[in-house]
Amino acid sequence: MTVEMRSGHAPCNEIELYYEDLGRQGDPAVLLVCGMSVQLIEWPDSLCRHLVDQGFRVIRFDNREAGLSSRSTVKQAPPIIRSYYRYKRGLPVKADYPLRQLMRDAVALLDHLDIAKAHWVGFSMGGMISQLAAIHASERVLSLTSIMSNSNDADLPMPRLKTLLRLITPPRNKSNEAVAHTIALLFESLQGPKYPTPRSELLEHAHQVIQRSRRPYAGPMHQMALFAEGGWRHDLKTIQAPTLIVHGTGDPLVRIEGGRRCAAEIPGAQLWEIEGWGHDFPAALIEDLSHGIARHLLNSQPQATAS
Repeated sequence: MTVEMRSGHAPCNEIELYYEDLGRQGDPAVLLVCGMSVQLIEWPDSLCRHLVDQGFRVIRFDNREAGLSSRSTVKQAPPIIRSYYRYKRGLPVKADYPLRQLMRDAVALLDHLDIAKAHWVGFSMGGMISQLAAIHASERVLSLTSIMSNSNDADLPMPRLKTLLRLITPPRNKSNEAVAHTIALLFESLQGPKYPTPRSELLEHAHQVIQRSRRPYAGPMHQMALFAEGGWRHDLKTIQAPTLIVHGTGDPLVRIEGGRRCAAEIPGAQLWEIEGWGHDFPAALIEDLSHGIARHLLNSQPQATAS
């Protein structure tokens, strides 16, 4: 089946977001929100096709700083380590913008596409952005699906040391080969024990990432946005949208305790734990994830009013 697709750059809050708009424009919209520093290609094509086949219009996009969207004019990395310690101690962090700005960008994209409400589906930082939308822009949210994410509270468990070290280890030089190798090692460290992906496939995907766009400051800028936003555990109880929390028990980056907390705090939320899954989209899981997410979206559709 050929999927109809439109793409372009949308003016959003004095920047431009690159987006892909899949499926029939009259169908209920699903907004796929990416995680920290990564590009829209991290949303598996097969997952997008399945949602379109289920009768949804699917929009995926690059957050500001990442991919083909606008980036800041910073010339050096912000003070990540100092800001992290302030965030962990509950102190204010100064940044170019808080995470809530990325949520406003996503709302502006819906405005550009003339979409009043959408199902928000986000992974990692994208799950956080989607949670903030359900809290602060609830009128734009039909349902919430938060995948491998949390509420950004400072008391949540830290990433595992191996993954943390991979996050901060720079490439040995600026060549495409060195950068791709570093990205592949990071991808490898994000895997769960039950769903490994061969390093050769990770390296091939890493080359696709850097060929599409190299944005070395996307990660640091997004981290600063997280630190500046702080946590919102106590706001989770205000979420009224039908909510699905999806998390792997083997996630080494955003530990499953964060997903469990969200499910416990959000009224009526469903928690779907997947044994041995990490912080990635392994091929072996895509079919199950696609069906599970689609089922939640279909169950969350507003009921048509009888004439």
